[in-house]
Amino acid sequence: MKLSAIALLAALAPLPALADTSLASQLTGQHAVYNLVLSKLRTHDITGATGQMSFNVVDGCTGWATSQHMTLIVRNVDGSLTKSVSDYVTWESKDGKTFSFSLSESDNDAKTVIDDAGIATHTGPDDAGVIKYTTPANTQLKMPAGTLFPTQHTEALLAAGRAGRTFISPLLFDGTTTDGAQATFVTVLGHHGPGKTKWPALDKYASTDVDIAFFKRKNDDETPDFRTSMRYYENGVATGLVLDFGDFVMTGKLSALSVPPSSCPAVKAP
Repeated sequence: MKLSAIALLAALAPLPALADTSLASQLTGQHAVYNLVLSKLRTHDITGATGQMSFNVVDGCTGWATSQHMTLIVRNVDGSLTKSVSDYVTWESKDGKTFSFSLSESDNDAKTVIDDAGIATHTGPDDAGVIKYTTPANTQLKMPAGTLFPTQHTEALLAAGRAGRTFISPLLFDGTTTDGAQATFVTVLGHHGPGKTKWPALDKYASTDVDIAFFKRKNDDETPDFRTSMRYYENGVATGLVLDFGDFVMTGKLSALSVPPSSCPAVKAP
C-alpha cells in the first residue's frame, strides 16, 4: 500500500482536536537513560553495535525544553570502530506556535558539526507556518497546515491510544531534517491501564504501544526513512525502545529514570 493511500484512510477518522489532547495531557519533565544493544543486522558491512541515549525534558511552564544525547559505536566488518555522537536540543511552546531546534553530530571524536538548526512557527490563519533554518544558512521552507511539533505528536498518539484508535497519520516537524515536515504513520498496537512496573514513577499512568514510521512527503514510497516503536506512558516516558536505522536495528532498555515534581502552577480546564 502506498503512503498516499494510507494517509487517505487515516484522514477518514480525524485526529482529536489539539486543544482536547492538551487538556488530557499528563506530560511531565523527565531524565531517562537507555542502554542500546544490537538486535538485528541487514548488511554485511557491520558486525556489531552498542550505545547509550539520554533524554531530558524540563517543564518550562510556557514550553518544553528537551535535550537528547546519543553515543553509538559500530564495529565494521574490517574490525574498525566508528563512534558517532549526536546532540539534539529543542524548545516547544505549549501553545503549539513555536519550535526551536538544533541537531549536531561528530564521528570518531572529530569536530562537532551542526546539521540542522532554526525555528519553526505556526503563523497563518489556517495554522500553516514557516521554518527558518540558520543551518543550512538562509533556508526557509513552508510548513503545511496541521503539522505537529514533537510534544504535540506525542500527545496525539497518546490520545489515539485512549480513544481506541488503530492508526493516525499526522505530519510532523521535529528539526532532524532539512526537508521540512515529514509524513508519519503511527500504528497503535495496544493500550494498557495503570499497573505495577519496575519504575514506581510510572505505576499510576496508563500507556500505549506504538509503531511510528517516518516518510519524506515528496516521495510516494512505502519504505520509511526511519522506524521506531515503544511503549509510551501518559507522562511522556518511553520504555521498550526499538530503533530501526535500516541497515541495523537497536533496542533500548531503560536503565535510569527520574521524574521531577513540577514547579509550574496547575492549569485549570475551562
